[in-house]
Amino acid sequence: MASVGQCVWLPVDDDEAYALARVKAVQGDSVLLERVKPPRGAKKEETLLQKAFEALSVVSGSEGETCDLVQLEDVSFAAMLSALRARSQRDEIFTSVGPVLVVVNPYKPVACCSPDLIRKMGAGESMPPHTHSIVATAYRNLLDEGGAQSVLVSGESGAGKTESIKLCMTSLAQLSRSSGKITAAALESSLLLEAFGNAMTVRNHNSSRFGKWCALHFDANGQICSGLIRSYLLEQSRVVGAAVGERNYHVFYYMLAAASPEQRKRLRLDTQGTQADGESTGAAAYNYTSKGELEAPGIDDIAGWAGVSEQLRVIGYSEEDQLSIFALLAAVLALGNVEFDASEEGAEDERGHGQIAASSRSAAEIAADLLEIDAKQLEAKLTTRVLVPAGGRASMYTIPLTPDQCRDTRDAIARAVYTSLFDKLIADINTSLAGDTPKLTPKSKQPLKRSRAEPDDERFIGFLDIFGFENFAFNSYEQLCINFTNEKLQSHFMDALIRRQEEEWRREGVASTHVVFPDNAAQLELLDGATLCVFALLDEECAISGTDDGFVSKMHNAFANPNPSANATASASAVYSKPVRGRNRAAVDAATDKLRFTISHYAGDVEYTALHWLEKNRGGLHQDLPRLLASSRHSGLAAMFEARAASDESKRATVGAAYRQSLRALSATMSRTNQHYIRCIKPNEEQEPDSFNGVVVERQMRCTGLGAVVEIQRSGYPVSFTHGAFVRRYKVVAFDRPQLFESDDEREICVGLVKYLQELQKGSGGEAGKGSWLDLMLAQVGLTKVFLRAEVYRQMEIPRQGVARRAAVCVQRLCRGVRVRASMRQLVRHQTAAAAVRAALKDKALPEAEAAILALKAVWEGYHVPEP
Repeated sequence: MASVGQCVWLPVDDDEAYALARVKAVQGDSVLLERVKPPRGAKKEETLLQKAFEALSVVSGSEGETCDLVQLEDVSFAAMLSALRARSQRDEIFTSVGPVLVVVNPYKPVACCSPDLIRKMGAGESMPPHTHSIVATAYRNLLDEGGAQSVLVSGESGAGKTESIKLCMTSLAQLSRSSGKITAAALESSLLLEAFGNAMTVRNHNSSRFGKWCALHFDANGQICSGLIRSYLLEQSRVVGAAVGERNYHVFYYMLAAASPEQRKRLRLDTQGTQADGESTGAAAYNYTSKGELEAPGIDDIAGWAGVSEQLRVIGYSEEDQLSIFALLAAVLALGNVEFDASEEGAEDERGHGQIAASSRSAAEIAADLLEIDAKQLEAKLTTRVLVPAGGRASMYTIPLTPDQCRDTRDAIARAVYTSLFDKLIADINTSLAGDTPKLTPKSKQPLKRSRAEPDDERFIGFLDIFGFENFAFNSYEQLCINFTNEKLQSHFMDALIRRQEEEWRREGVASTHVVFPDNAAQLELLDGATLCVFALLDEECAISGTDDGFVSKMHNAFANPNPSANATASASAVYSKPVRGRNRAAVDAATDKLRFTISHYAGDVEYTALHWLEKNRGGLHQDLPRLLASSRHSGLAAMFEARAASDESKRATVGAAYRQSLRALSATMSRTNQHYIRCIKPNEEQEPDSFNGVVVERQMRCTGLGAVVEIQRSGYPVSFTHGAFVRRYKVVAFDRPQLFESDDEREICVGLVKYLQELQKGSGGEAGKGSWLDLMLAQVGLTKVFLRAEVYRQMEIPRQGVARRAAVCVQRLCRGVRVRASMRQLVRHQTAAAAVRAALKDKALPEAEAAILALKAVWEGYHVPEP
């Protein structure tokens, strides 16, 4: 029942999500609530029925006082939001949720992330929540137990995953006292890949557009000895142009803003990137960089270019080697400026035969020059295609391409060159991380040196930094792959933290309350099921040279019909739907409306548009193009495409199939590690400091499963000890009961200790409760561990802390006795020496008086009170 003055958390429609409200009056079945400190324009009072009021969370007063949310007296979302808000206002951005570290992005420098503070934290076991403490725990486990460790960092775009990884790696280098080329390369590699793989999006000015797994291996001395980096699904479509409000990859803008005059001349940048008055137009001069934003807030393009050069130098690139890499970047930009129109020869064809426009022939020549291939060959491959029927090479046909097909070919080359360059950089970084690094030559065709760390080496700590969940106004193939990745990670996260906890309870023979937690099995079945799934249908449509329209129609028939396909499970069909249209819906493009479908992800509903999905999923190039690039005089470029030129591109795995296979391998790697979790949360959508939006934060907490972690921690047994640790911890309170420790069975000893601790609480008037802790399952002794509820653990600590206080008093008494007795002995010696001085002076025996004074002086000069 409500009472006047009682405080509760009231759900509200503004940014706070939950507001502090006080009961103002109770009238029959109605409760009048008054909001405490409402923002301007917000509703100040609200009336609820008693039944609705009883469902609200009561304010406990402990919000913001704990650094671990499982210790909250109230574990509702309202209380957790209040705690996170209070800590964020104090710039305490790190908070624990049981074994999970929550990081709230401050969008500003904060003291708790300063290098000086991290250096002072050390490697102790008792540390406040911090990325450093996560890494310290992983490193300690690696040294003590010898098993592989992993740190899995997840969160939405803009939540701070990349920065958290940087903090982790810096801490690991400090803890392991590692230095030298390998450590420097490991730290610098993140910055280098950030330049080539990060871009500005509408939600984040420095968004990672690829996933990265970085494993650092350690030698017998616990120091970094080698490393390995794997990338996942670089967003290739961004290479050929960014959406409105976004940018292409940072490195293009770095180069265009800060390349030296000599570099600009050799890279042919001034040829197209200048105005009539000679001033550089930079990114605005290139189609691939001018479609979106030219500048990104918080990104210094000039400093970024200097950083890229330094980072390449660290991993072994000379200035000439760097220039060969930059030439490929400039070639991609030049390709984007090649335009096409219809030739007169194709006038009878209404679509026309494509040819390079006269105004962009110079751009084509520059691209050919930078790629070091023949300009006429490049033009031929851009505008024609060679077909080889089943009869063999004797039956080859050359067919002209339409202007649209020419543009697609141009973009395919640009994407392939940039993606291969990105893969080459990762391969060279891995070479520099392998130990005893030879000099890198990007133009070399020699195979990479194998890392000292063998595949079965378990002495490593891996860091996973992968894209956060995405839901934009227009969601394409890239968003589907990204969100599929997050579905896999969410399943892995729940399995590791919740299902395994329940399995442990079952193994221990401990009863536990069933916990309802998010389950995304239906989403995984829909996307990557064993029988019929979205990716399988997409691959099938690619194999038969189908259309995007046909692909979506097949999905509608399989999953959205009242009687779905026999191969589609009911659970998969439950999370798939056609887009809902109605009067209240925004206007849609009729041409793409038939390509839309909706998937109910664990983080919310996302509407996708399957425009150009078949082209994006195929991944392969027409066979002519790898052969053209492999014939380049740029030996680095030729090496990148040598294997592809010799293989059959038509048999190349689709992007989706290759990506799913890599995710399975990643899951297998993570499964054999001891996992540590970091959940990054953005406090607002605007990326502003000192702004906390409760609606945004609550959505992320629900999506990442943090609420389920708190629930299982609090409703189960958040505290556990092995039998030996429990006995060592609490035997000090039973020193007068030696019979408790006579048994050889530690489990029996633990049961006796639990009962005795409850007796102590009852005897001292404590809140031991009615009934036995063991009978009420507030404490349970398993086969190897003792599991305790939080309230029982707090009561058990009372007598133990009492013993500690009494022991401290005893130690203080002994120390004070030592000091007093020492002072007393000194006083006696002083009195003796002083009496000798007085006697000598009385007898006027000056030599004896002088000797006595010296003796008295010696007494005090030699005085020393022993330290306790």
